[in-house]
Amino acid sequence: MKQAYDIVILAGQSNAEGCGVGDVEQEYIPDERICALQAEMTVEHRPDNVYIQFADKPFVLSVAKEKESDGKKYGNFSLTFGKEYVESGRLKDGRKLLIVRIGVGGTGFYKKQWGLQDILYKKMIEMVDYALSLNAENKVVALLWHQGEHDAFEGTPPKAYGKQLSALIGDVRKRYGQIPFIAGDFVRDWKGKNISSCQPIVDEIRAVTQTVGKAGFVETSDLPSNDEQTQNGDDIHFCRQSLHVLGRRYFAAYKEIANERI
Repeated sequence: MKQAYDIVILAGQSNAEGCGVGDVEQEYIPDERICALQAEMTVEHRPDNVYIQFADKPFVLSVAKEKESDGKKYGNFSLTFGKEYVESGRLKDGRKLLIVRIGVGGTGFYKKQWGLQDILYKKMIEMVDYALSLNAENKVVALLWHQGEHDAFEGTPPKAYGKQLSALIGDVRKRYGQIPFIAGDFVRDWKGKNISSCQPIVDEIRAVTQTVGKAGFVETSDLPSNDEQTQNGDDIHFCRQSLHVLGRRYFAAYKEIANERI
């Protein structure tokens, strides 16, 4: 019998992709019950835009792990979300959790990566549809979103941002049901240095979570950046320990939406 999955969508830009480094209080240990689906791609960052080319290859389904490069581990908040999901008893016997990972750094609505007709949104839908096709009993259980720094930096009007984010949520729910939507605040380090451009976008994200229903907003004002944790000059990304905490907070928001006691 083919494996059945609960499917979580992880979408957005670099803090969803996972760029956090540094020490953690407890290492994430891969669990065969928590898997990831990813698309092979090349990403080129130029001054005018981010250029994404997806490989003409099947999607990669594997046990979910933290990315490792140059001897460093890079955190991803979907992993601790997944750990909480599995250990909470929500995952029924014989099922696994499948995280559809489609976060790409530097992307957003302004330069047309996340609109309903844009490259990343369309690839996300293709990946989710593929995940659902693996077993008739598969189901989408949540959309985790972390994005907005791109649009704050580019000067996207907040109301325009909110309209596009609401459209994204609406289209996902039209396809996959009234699944919980969870978003989070930016890194306090970078946000504080760019407060005039960041706060209006963050306020709009928060407002969207309050109007679309079955949605939550995660606070991050106490979570350090990479620079604060490791002094590496990177102030826009959560450090690895912060990402571990962030995943647990996203799951707490998920439980609240599902009317469960936290």
